[in-house]
Amino acid sequence: MMMMLQHSALGVTTTAAPSSSSSSVRRTASISVLRVRAQRPIRATVVAAAAGSGGEGKGNESPQHGSEAETFQANMLQNVRAKVQGFSTTMAVSKLPTEESLLGARKPASGDLVSIVFSAQTEEGELLQAMEDMEEPLTFEVGGSDVMGNPLFLAFDKAVQGMVVGDSALVSASGGAYDPDLLFKVPLSHPEVLRLQEELDQPGKGGLHAGATVALSNGRAAVIRAVDDEQGTVMIDSNHPFAGADLQFAVKLVSIEDKPDDSDDEE
Repeated sequence: MMMMLQHSALGVTTTAAPSSSSSSVRRTASISVLRVRAQRPIRATVVAAAAGSGGEGKGNESPQHGSEAETFQANMLQNVRAKVQGFSTTMAVSKLPTEESLLGARKPASGDLVSIVFSAQTEEGELLQAMEDMEEPLTFEVGGSDVMGNPLFLAFDKAVQGMVVGDSALVSASGGAYDPDLLFKVPLSHPEVLRLQEELDQPGKGGLHAGATVALSNGRAAVIRAVDDEQGTVMIDSNHPFAGADLQFAVKLVSIEDKPDDSDDEE
């Protein structure tokens, strides 16, 4: 099943300082790859955004008034062919209750096309993206997220199932604790770095540069944090990209449509 996507907002990036033990390194986080921790309550500001209040009036509303959080695990940046394990990512989805006036409305079925808008913020309350910031909604086929191999799309797909237009859901994300022992400074002359440099020198990969995601020879995924040509070193980080930097999302379903017939696409 091919998942249909019609949105460009998922390229939003943010940088967050790691734990105090490694504050000299900045970790770049992409909203499209996340790990979620269900045990932590979602901040009131996210709940208010999901409810569309736009203010503090509904800030005391909490996820437990809706459904219990559904949790699942998915691998991020996994490459089976290259034997890259990727980052084990735990996602959690909690749905807010449907308004009484919307009870009985249409719910998405597998294969339907749904459109959503979402906001994103850090656990500390820093707003990274408001729903109003999206140039257009994110549109995708219900039940087709497995082919994407992306934890966030999987969470969005699970969130809309059982919702009606106007409903909201909450997704919280965490990379767990940041482990400074997984941050390595390696000489540029090291065989592993030379191997990575050869791989990244291929067309379209941009060479060895900060922010590049790489596959280590032991099968672990890692991110290049810094390249220092003067000192002849490279900083390699095997932590989850969201380690120590929790993210939280409010998701709102804005439309449900029948999937066009394949025959209509061919005409």
